[in-house]
Amino acid sequence: MKTYLPRAARNYVVQLSRALDFLSEQERKQVLEQTREEIHRLPGGGRRKRELISALGEPATRARKFERTEPEELEVSSGKHFLTRILAWPICALALMTVVVVLFAPPQQELISSQGLGQLLTPVGGWLAALEETIGSQLIWLAFIPVVFSLLPLWLQGAVGMTLQILGAVVMTAVCLGGGILPLYFVPVTILLWAQVFTPLLMMRGSMARPGSGWLVTASVILIAALAFTTYQGLASFTGAQWLVLAPGVVLVVLAALLPTRWKAAHISLVAAGFLVMVAGFIAALPGTYNALLLWPWLAGGLSFAVGHLAVAAGLWHERARKLLALF
Repeated sequence: MKTYLPRAARNYVVQLSRALDFLSEQERKQVLEQTREEIHRLPGGGRRKRELISALGEPATRARKFERTEPEELEVSSGKHFLTRILAWPICALALMTVVVVLFAPPQQELISSQGLGQLLTPVGGWLAALEETIGSQLIWLAFIPVVFSLLPLWLQGAVGMTLQILGAVVMTAVCLGGGILPLYFVPVTILLWAQVFTPLLMMRGSMARPGSGWLVTASVILIAALAFTTYQGLASFTGAQWLVLAPGVVLVVLAALLPTRWKAAHISLVAAGFLVMVAGFIAALPGTYNALLLWPWLAGGLSFAVGHLAVAAGLWHERARKLLALF
């Protein structure tokens, strides 16, 4: 094997040796020997500095390739906290939207009576009606309950956090059963509050757990049935062009039917479409537009938002589990 090196190559090896001062003597000798062999294999034998730099890189740059790199500490939050986090913020967003509706939506009791929906949506002996007679307009503060309880689990973990989650879901369930039109606006966010309680428990049965086909098909069928009912009611009470109600309803039904496919884009689209339907329903309910009944688009959009978000959260959990397993 050749031992002679041209002057340019010798200078390169000397500079490399100085740059490798972080290695032990034995390790440095091995690197330098390997470098000499590579130089001998070069077409010009290392006679020109340009050739050396082009093939091997600058001495300091080549030396850095042999630095010891300690593996970075992998910080992985607990699976339960991960699921709680990705569920909490959208629940809070939906809860805030519900607050806006409760506080700023135009009064619709007369509209309900004029459309023959009084018996269906007027409270009969509901506890909320009695409470409203006692505290009056202060009843609207109930709207802030899901906002608070959706975020508490982010900071309160363990048994305390779980207790508060269950308490918030129970309170909002009682509100939904209180009778009248107002509690019905809380149905979507109440579903998500219960999901915040049970989803981590169900999804953490295994590291790769995700909803089975049966769960997805059941959710799809129930959501489609709810969309069919709300769309029918919306068509019956809407005074504008019927396609303004029918078109969004069809889009939501199609996206709901795609739930079992586990197609992430379809799940995200269901969330986005549900949000847009809620916003459109609020605009249509304004006196300056169609003075429409807000309840039906709110339920259709809110339920789609809730189910779509749960599907997205399940997909994120499964993707996270796959990435973690790929590290080992």
